[in-house]
Amino acid sequence: MNKTNSLLTRRGALKLAAGSAAASFIGMPAIVRGATTQLTVANGGGAVGDAFKVAAFDTFEKKYGIKIISAPYLEGAKLKLMVENKAVDIDVADTDVSEAAPLAVQGLLEEIDYGIVPRAGMRDGADGKYWVQVYVTACVLGWNTDAEKKNGAPKNWKDVFDPNFKGQRAFWKNAAQTMECAALGAGQTSQNLYPMNIDAAFDALTKIRKNTTWWTSGAQSAQLLAGNEVDFGMFWNGRVDPIKRQGGPVDYTFENSLHTPGEWVCPKGGPNKDVAMKFIAHCVDPEVQAEFAKNIPYGPTVKAALDLLPADVRARMPTSPENSKTAIRIDDQYWLKEGGNIWDRFNTWIVSN
Repeated sequence: MNKTNSLLTRRGALKLAAGSAAASFIGMPAIVRGATTQLTVANGGGAVGDAFKVAAFDTFEKKYGIKIISAPYLEGAKLKLMVENKAVDIDVADTDVSEAAPLAVQGLLEEIDYGIVPRAGMRDGADGKYWVQVYVTACVLGWNTDAEKKNGAPKNWKDVFDPNFKGQRAFWKNAAQTMECAALGAGQTSQNLYPMNIDAAFDALTKIRKNTTWWTSGAQSAQLLAGNEVDFGMFWNGRVDPIKRQGGPVDYTFENSLHTPGEWVCPKGGPNKDVAMKFIAHCVDPEVQAEFAKNIPYGPTVKAALDLLPADVRARMPTSPENSKTAIRIDDQYWLKEGGNIWDRFNTWIVSN
């Protein structure tokens, strides 16, 4: 994407169509035959949900005869409650590594079965013990071009966190990625971002707090920027790129963007673990990843998928050579170790004053 101690909420689930005919199960692998006729997959909805539906959900159903139910984004607190009460009704959930790490530490996630999920061809680090990366988002510096005409546009994260730079900022109401942006704004370099200077990052956030608007979904962030409600800030490239291409008053840069992998995780004790692993395996198929990227400009995590994309689509991918020259990869090991404490401190800070 929510997460342990997160305040994030996302949009609701899609309604189901009628189930597949019984004949579609003839000859299917044993792993997807029998009682399992549907799989519940939590995701962010909106443009991401639409891309998943076309590329992964519908194709999985066609291949295996198992219906995918698209559920709202699963917050960490809710996932924890589900697992602890042995009432897990979500099979697979979309999150990012900084969010998944604290959940894994608490024993709330199933281990990935790499006897079912193929590792071949994945980018380095995509095959985690408790998660599989299926796309790469860029958290980018974006701005409203109408506001740019009046006050100029920030050139980097230090400008964004400079209280003397005029304009209303927009940030994700979430520790992950926001703290990285704040640390960069406080003066840490992209080459030396981890470990983050958390005290300096919070100080930087506090200085521009009165000129900050918080967003809780990618769709909301894009609406704020395109609607002239904010002037600049942090956004996901897949949310602002379509508006820019349609002639909307937005622009962005991949300079010092944060590469944040979108990951599938399985809550501990889910009802259909084996089928969930089969679904994750489906999502690392190069053709599925390429189709996903065509529908939203998030980079594939399987190298062969990039070769299936037209040149104009590859040019908009965060992971293309041109766009990733100064990109920073989120450090999963850092979040695995420090994530819980950072979440707690951020959520305390966000509700104070």
